[in-house]
Amino acid sequence: MTKVGIDIGGTTIKGACFDEKNQILKEYTVATPARAGRSVMFGTISYAVEYLLREDTALLGVSSAGNIDPFRGVCVYATDNLLGWTGADIKGELERRFHLPVQVENDAICALKGELTFYPGAKDVTMLTFGTGLGGASLVNGEIVRGRKFDGARWGHVVLVPGGLKCNCGKRGCAENYLSATALLKFAQKKILGVSECKQIFDRFEAGEREAKDILTRFGEQLNVLLGNVRTVLGPEVIILGGGMAASKEIFLRLIEDTRDIRFAKYGPLSGVYGAIAE
Repeated sequence: MTKVGIDIGGTTIKGACFDEKNQILKEYTVATPARAGRSVMFGTISYAVEYLLREDTALLGVSSAGNIDPFRGVCVYATDNLLGWTGADIKGELERRFHLPVQVENDAICALKGELTFYPGAKDVTMLTFGTGLGGASLVNGEIVRGRKFDGARWGHVVLVPGGLKCNCGKRGCAENYLSATALLKFAQKKILGVSECKQIFDRFEAGEREAKDILTRFGEQLNVLLGNVRTVLGPEVIILGGGMAASKEIFLRLIEDTRDIRFAKYGPLSGVYGAIAE
């Protein structure tokens, strides 16, 4: 029997069909219609599922940005990174469309679940995902931290700069406003002409360009503050860095002061897809 995993991020929707041994049989990626509303979002997700679905598919797992109630399969709250996604009954809608069991979980928690495959026996692990936003999830004493409103361990919305930039969650100075790919690109475009993606910033940093060095040095300083907060609050065995931006791991390692507990996502951008089908 096969399983289909879908990971809904702010920039892309990624999916895969897995066999009984969790080996990928087929993959699919499409741009997320993040500003188009709930109806278009479900249409795009459904197209991805249809492409990956097989006659023997027994489970559809969904990883989604936002505060997710995994027991009801509902997005309790999402920022405008996914416009209109707050209140979406993901499980109910997809079960009606595909007549399959559907399980739904927060994307950072899914990424953590996917990566925990490589850390059997670990009890205290935190995952940070650097993408359109900054995702966070933590395993503490063997249990996933969820919080009363399914907003626990959301490290992207810990205040990093008191009174700082206004976040789309309503607070000011959230880590996401300084450490996400979206934030880094905004800072860079004020200083460097012609930059349209984060990889270009990292490439220019490697080439020794002063502006890129200044931008990533500040990024590193703020990242070290966040990592220090995670260590102080939870003292995890391992902190896993994932998401598209963490693919530049050699530069990340140069920016991080203490790398002893730092690991990078082994499944890369597919961590959330693997985690979506974890039971």
